[in-house]
Amino acid sequence: MKVGDLVKYYDGLNDDTRTGLVLEIISWVDKGAPERNFGIDIKVLWSDGEKMLCDLDELLLVSQTQ
Repeated sequence: MKVGDLVKYYDGLNDDTRTGLVLEIISWVDKGAPERNFGIDIKVLWSDGEKMLCDLDELLLVSQTQ
C-alpha cells in the first residue's frame, strides 16, 4: 500500500461503503519501548471528506497507483 492508493475500510465485522484515498503512511516508534511498541498508521481521506488514521489491517486495497 502506498500514497495515492484507493482503499475501503473493513474491521473484520463492518464493511464501509466509502472509498478512501491514502494520503500518508506514518511509521512510528515509542522511544520508551522501541523494541516492542512500534507500528504503521495510514492516513485516509474518505469520499465524504473525513480524514482518519487506520491500521494497515483495517484497509482493503481497491486500486493501486502506478
